[in-house]
Amino acid sequence: MKKSFWKWGCMLAVFAGVLTLSLNGKIVYAEEPRYLGSVVDGSVLTDANEAEDFQQTRLRNSYLYNGFIKITNNGNGVVGIGGSTSCYVTCDVVKLNLYLERSKGDSNFSSYKSFTYTTYNDSTLTRGMNYAVEKGYYYRLRGYHYASKDGKAENLISRTNGIYIG
Repeated sequence: MKKSFWKWGCMLAVFAGVLTLSLNGKIVYAEEPRYLGSVVDGSVLTDANEAEDFQQTRLRNSYLYNGFIKITNNGNGVVGIGGSTSCYVTCDVVKLNLYLERSKGDSNFSSYKSFTYTTYNDSTLTRGMNYAVEKGYYYRLRGYHYASKDGKAENLISRTNGIYIG
């Protein structure tokens, strides 16, 4: 009788232990981005899948019309980046510089990668690509849009908000 009681007591203790562990088990979720909504270096930190900026010249007799940039989260640590520089007329030189920048969220954005494109005797320059980046950062895109004709140079600066790549 004592062995039977001991056996059932041990089984009951094991069952109670397993039940306790299963009820108190810690559930682990993927790390969520911190600093959402914060403004760093003039950019709002978001968990959006894309961010873009459009700047337009408002001066009379300008050659440069507008500048556009866009960054997208394509998943698996890949961002899509692109932009364009557009002019009212054919210009001698048209440039588009794209600056991919990153931040942990608790400090300013820093340079990650840059791309420079130039065309001659044209009115529009558009480029886009996919680029693999490190996960766990906020990424933004800055653009420098430039046009010159007959020695007159004009430029625009564009900047997106930061998107989290996790």
